[in-house]
Amino acid sequence: MDTSIPGTAQARIGIVGGSGTYGLPAATVRATLTIRTPYGPPSGPVTLADVGGRTVAFLPRHGHKHSLPPQKINYRANLWALKSLGVEAVLSSSAVGGLRRGFGPETFVVTDQLIDRTWGRDDTFFDGTLADGATPAGVQHLPASEPFCPTLRSHLEAALAAQGLSYAPRGTVVVINGPRFSTKAESQWYVSGGADIISMTQYPEPVLAAELNMGFANLAFITDSDTGHDGSEPVTADAVFARLKKAQHNVLAVLEDTIAAIAEDYIPRPLMDRTAVARIMALPAAPDSESVL
Repeated sequence: MDTSIPGTAQARIGIVGGSGTYGLPAATVRATLTIRTPYGPPSGPVTLADVGGRTVAFLPRHGHKHSLPPQKINYRANLWALKSLGVEAVLSSSAVGGLRRGFGPETFVVTDQLIDRTWGRDDTFFDGTLADGATPAGVQHLPASEPFCPTLRSHLEAALAAQGLSYAPRGTVVVINGPRFSTKAESQWYVSGGADIISMTQYPEPVLAAELNMGFANLAFITDSDTGHDGSEPVTADAVFARLKKAQHNVLAVLEDTIAAIAEDYIPRPLMDRTAVARIMALPAAPDSESVL
């Protein structure tokens, strides 16, 4: 099925699957949608699926074959695509490195703050101009003191506790551009600035979701100790994916419990002017917006 124009709500909950999470094995698939957006192609087709009686829209952040590096992901297209299906609450998963004591490997983190150290990413829908010079919604300024939805975060915490998993109820993530990992000097600098964990993908998803008045929360799983502050070996991609593979059952279980906990009448924080959001969602699809597989 192909769609490019927002219609009636098809799913109120969206899942952005991080590294290692390319589907929802326990879900019953209803449809696979190729969504065309004003910002070009999303990371892949969106899967509509039933999870415990709730319909969710699932999108793999890196593509179904992990073909997209973090700095090349079309974050705007991904969030616009979910909003076009009626999504109000977005849950994401991500692999992260731990930067300090208390944030060791195989610990989950319910992220509550972020530090942006990326560059070159399209991180707002309200950039003032499109390719033709139009300004459909003007320049808007998002309040971002609390970038993650407190309600959704509380549901993630409850799910982690119910599963008996090791987790930190809050944590500040520093988001780097990637795809390379940090130097020791960089890692130490991030710690001095207050970061607990490090990621390549947790920005700009939360702010883009907020700009479209969607709630957003992240489930982070620590796979490594970055440059080895605890005496361990510095991070490698092989080590990350090995730990992620072992943790997938727990990641999916927490997401499924959280989906069940989100109220049917959940209302996200209205951080952006609704008229401005409506104008963004009414934009026509770009001609080159077929999704990446």
